[in-house]
Amino acid sequence: MTACNDDDDDKFVGFNPVKTYTVDDEVRTVVDRHDIFTYNMESVQGKNIRATTLVFTPKGTPPMGGWPIVVWAHGTTGAADKCAPSRLPLTGEEKALVMKLVERGYAVIAPDYEGLGNDNEPHPYLHLESAANSILSAVSEAKKYYGNVLANEWSVVGWSQGGHAALAAAEYSTKLANFDYKGAVAIAPASYLVDTLQYGMGVANNVASPGTPEAIEAAKQIAGTLYGYAAIVSSGIKAEKPAFQYNQAFLNTKVPLAQAAEIECSPQVAKGFRDDIQSYIDKEGGTYATYQALQPEFNLDDDVKEYLDKNQPGQKPIPKRVYVFQGEMDTTVPAFITVTKLFPQLLQVGAEIEQEDLILDPEANHQTIMTRNIGSIADKVDDLMSE
Repeated sequence: MTACNDDDDDKFVGFNPVKTYTVDDEVRTVVDRHDIFTYNMESVQGKNIRATTLVFTPKGTPPMGGWPIVVWAHGTTGAADKCAPSRLPLTGEEKALVMKLVERGYAVIAPDYEGLGNDNEPHPYLHLESAANSILSAVSEAKKYYGNVLANEWSVVGWSQGGHAALAAAEYSTKLANFDYKGAVAIAPASYLVDTLQYGMGVANNVASPGTPEAIEAAKQIAGTLYGYAAIVSSGIKAEKPAFQYNQAFLNTKVPLAQAAEIECSPQVAKGFRDDIQSYIDKEGGTYATYQALQPEFNLDDDVKEYLDKNQPGQKPIPKRVYVFQGEMDTTVPAFITVTKLFPQLLQVGAEIEQEDLILDPEANHQTIMTRNIGSIADKVDDLMSE
C-alpha cells in the first residue's frame, strides 16, 4: 500500500512506481521494457500531483551512456481520466511510430499529460506550460529511475495536441538542466484556436451548402470535431480556473454537451455535437447553417481570451530546430493557419528554424499526415539526434 494524503504528494513509500503496460505481439518483437511509470510533477495549481508516462526501450544492451530519448507527445484523446494513453491500447499510427523509433535505437517516453490518468486531478488541455512540464517531468523522473538505461540526449515528437506540446517543450527545454535537448518535430500542431475554429467552421459551411444528406453529414463531421475541441478547451480553462463556467463559451442549452468533455473521450464528445446538429435539423426544423452552439462572442470573454492568448505557442525563444509537418487537406488544424500564422512566428523566435523545416503534404489530412509520413518523421528525428 502507498502512503497517501489529500494532496496526492506522497513519495511512493512502499509503492512500486512501475507497472507493465500491455502491448501486442508485434510491439513485443521490438521493445524490451514496456512500462507505465508513475512519478510526481507540479500542476498548474502549484500542487505536487501524481503523473504517469509510458516507457519503451529497445531490445539488447543499452549503448554507453544509455538509449537516447525521444518523447512522444500524443494527440487529443480527451480530458477524462479514462482517455489517458496509458489506459488505452497502443494502436494505429502511434504504434507504428513508437515501433519505428524503438527499432532505430531510441527509448520512447510517452507521457500522459497533467491530470490524465490521475482520477483526482483535471487536465488543462492545450495549456502550454502544463504540457511542457508534463514532458520535462517525464524525462527527468524517468532518467532518475531508469538510470544508465537512458541517455541525457532527448528530442520530442508530437501530433495535434502533441504538436502544441512539442512546441511547448521546445520553448521550456532550457529548464531541464543537465540534459542535452536536440530539437522537436511538430505534426499538425494546434495553434491560433479561435482562427482555427472560425476557419474550420467556414469550411464546414461550404461543404454543407449543397444541402444534400451527404453534404450535411460531411459538414457535421467537421463541425462536431471542432465543437468537441472547443468543449475540451473549456474543460482545460476550468482545470486552471475552477470558477470558470461552460456558459462563458457555450450557449446555456449546449452546456451539457460541453460538460461531457470531463467524463467522455474526444470521439464521444464530438459525436454528442453531431447528434445535436442532426436533432436540430430533424426535430426543430432548423438548417445546418442556422445551428449554433457557442456564445456569439465567446472569444471576447476575459477567461477564454486570457487562456488562449497565453497558451499560444511561438511567443518565447526556441533554442533548437523544429520540423513542422502539415497536411494541406487538414480541416482540424488547417494548413492555412500553420503556414500563414504559426510557422512565420516560429521563424521569428527559433534560433535554428529555417523555411525548409516546414514540410507540407498536399494530399494529407489531419490523420494521414501521420500515416503517410512515419518514415519521414523518424528520419527527421535522426537528423535532430545526430546534430
